[in-house]
Amino acid sequence: MENITLTLDELNKMPKNAIALLYIQMSESFTILSAQSQKIQDQNERLIHQIEDLQEQIAILTQQRFGKRTETDKQVMGQLSFSLENMCVLNEAEALVENGIPDEPDIEKVVVRRKRTKGKRDLNLQNIEVEVINHDCSEEELREHFPKGWHPMEDEVYKELQYIPARFKVLEHHIKVYAGNSDCGSFLRAKAPERLLAHSILTPELAAAVFNAKYVNAVPLNRLSEEFLRNDVNIPRQDMAGWMIRLSEYYLQPVHDLMKAEIMESHHIHCDETPFIMPQHSKEYMWVFHSPGGSDTHPLFLYEYLGGRSGEVLEKYLSGYQGTLVTDGYQPYHTLMKKSDRIQVAGCYAHARRKFTEIIKAVKKNTPLTPGQAVAAEAVKRIDAMYHLDNMYKESSAKERLDNRQRSVKPLVDAYFAWLKTLQGKSNASSKLKEAINYSINQEIYLRRSWKIRFFRWITTMQSVVSSLSALENIPGISLILQKEPKRVLSYTVLQKVPSKQPETIRVLLLPVDRTCEVSTKRCSNRGVKNFNAMV
Repeated sequence: MENITLTLDELNKMPKNAIALLYIQMSESFTILSAQSQKIQDQNERLIHQIEDLQEQIAILTQQRFGKRTETDKQVMGQLSFSLENMCVLNEAEALVENGIPDEPDIEKVVVRRKRTKGKRDLNLQNIEVEVINHDCSEEELREHFPKGWHPMEDEVYKELQYIPARFKVLEHHIKVYAGNSDCGSFLRAKAPERLLAHSILTPELAAAVFNAKYVNAVPLNRLSEEFLRNDVNIPRQDMAGWMIRLSEYYLQPVHDLMKAEIMESHHIHCDETPFIMPQHSKEYMWVFHSPGGSDTHPLFLYEYLGGRSGEVLEKYLSGYQGTLVTDGYQPYHTLMKKSDRIQVAGCYAHARRKFTEIIKAVKKNTPLTPGQAVAAEAVKRIDAMYHLDNMYKESSAKERLDNRQRSVKPLVDAYFAWLKTLQGKSNASSKLKEAINYSINQEIYLRRSWKIRFFRWITTMQSVVSSLSALENIPGISLILQKEPKRVLSYTVLQKVPSKQPETIRVLLLPVDRTCEVSTKRCSNRGVKNFNAMV
């Protein structure tokens, strides 16, 4: 279509009707072009947002694949670091010269001349057995070289490190057996050391070697079997697999059971599941259960392969547990809480924080933060502030720590969720940022509950306490019993025996060392205490 340009004289000569019609056509064309331009602009903005979103996702995936695993804050170039580990941020200069401005040091002290460290080799070899090998000259050589006599000087010493490969040795045990000459049927067998596994050639040293190679150095059993065969020892991998299973059943399973029993007594358990690839089974899940311990117990970590990730698997494993689960937002945890009135679920701020740190860790070096990344950095700082205020009372009593959470941490939690709700639904946020914000808001009820954990332990099976309180059947009226349980060093005092029908009601005061007292009403019969379940 040819473009026609009209001059001013040509327009003046045109009739008014033609000029009006021309104006209407141009106005309609302008409207159409404006609508098309706005549509193209909206599409362009949407595509730019999608490109930025995809670039952020690629950066996050690249960082997860090749970057560092740490979740510590990254210092932003050109910004002052408000690290919570250092409380002197703005008044650092004043704090350092609080006792006066010191004299400047001499230039000799300022310029450090680094010296090469001597004796590093001897330091690395100091804990290794030393065999001294003497190299001397014969008498004939000395007489020939020194006709007029000689005297020894200081030895020249150099060191070498020798590697002695593992070697095998067969231990053949001969157990003496004796029979009496006059006493028929009587015999005596000499004592022999107990074997690690019955009817097996396995020794503790060989078991330790297989354990170390398989589970520390990640050497497959077939490679280990081939390595043994190079030393003329044929141990099939099936035999080594059987050893590991039997050793686990005989020696490690009881330790595992004790650890699980200890975790099941904890007032709160941190639990999570992580995927891994098992040959011929595609994706499987490994569960971890963590008891943080306390003043009288050690922290425990128990890894379990439960054969699945469903809620039924978790419900079966935690059968009989009473307390709080500190978890992520995985729905089976919440379903388990709804099924059982003995279990509460508290959210995990580490998972909420991790969704923001993934965005920050994808920031390239010396690159300013985008608005979305700045929001993620602010969220991380707010969560860090909660942890910092709580950790200030880490060594305090349970009551003091709980009071600090209600007094100091709770306002930060309220401000955190109020701030997130102002950001929810903003269209310019990336998908990752929306996911992080929505996660915290959706888990708000559970995240708030995590600050209400009381750090007490539930005692469900305490035979020493039960056996001590069983003496109540012989003590009428008001009674007094003191019992110190060796593991937790607690005192149990019976205050009052309330007359009633059987089973009788006993009011028990539990007096833990350095902790507040909790009064509980429990049931016992005339034949001893039943269903004792005290909180300390």
